[in-house]
Amino acid sequence: MTHYIDLTHPVTHNMPCYDGDPPVSLQQIASPEVDGYSNFVLSTGMHSGTHLDGPMHLSSGNKQIAEIPLKQFTGPGFLVNVLGQKIIDLQDSAFDLIHPESIVLFYTGFDLYFNQKEYFRSYPVLSEKTALLLVKKKIKMIGIDSPSPDYAPYNIHAILLTNNILIIENLTNLSSLLPYREFEVLAFPLKIRADSSPVRVAARVTE
Repeated sequence: MTHYIDLTHPVTHNMPCYDGDPPVSLQQIASPEVDGYSNFVLSTGMHSGTHLDGPMHLSSGNKQIAEIPLKQFTGPGFLVNVLGQKIIDLQDSAFDLIHPESIVLFYTGFDLYFNQKEYFRSYPVLSEKTALLLVKKKIKMIGIDSPSPDYAPYNIHAILLTNNILIIENLTNLSSLLPYREFEVLAFPLKIRADSSPVRVAARVTE
């Protein structure tokens, strides 16, 4: 039996944002009781909540999210359990199991702090060695349940994005994938002419 595991934070009014990003506003502007229908308006930056960073995010290039082929947003997933690690080093045993064209998810458990100030100030990060190993493997994408795989000046972002490895930030519920050795990741962003996009991420698993 196949089912789906949601790995996405819900979009809510005034949801937590990275320092300096515009606040998220989600407002109902019409209701069935008054207008005969419902409608909402959303104002958000591209880097709030669960979202996908594209190559244009940290470069002067012009390859927008809308121009990236759909095949880049889905593929076999690989979960790396790094719970409790502050600096994430990919072990050789895990590296050997990762296949090219896969999507590597890092389970840090830091999503538990999503609604706390600590979430954006003391999150775990990837080591440069780990980023370079992932480039060597020619994977499609990484995902992490924290705000970012690095801090300013964002060297890990640069390593990954310049090698066409996309980055999903602010994942949640990765612990639900621990029982599964095999799963598929689906992470389709909006077809939007921007550097990055909000994304609904799910894992397809088979019992």
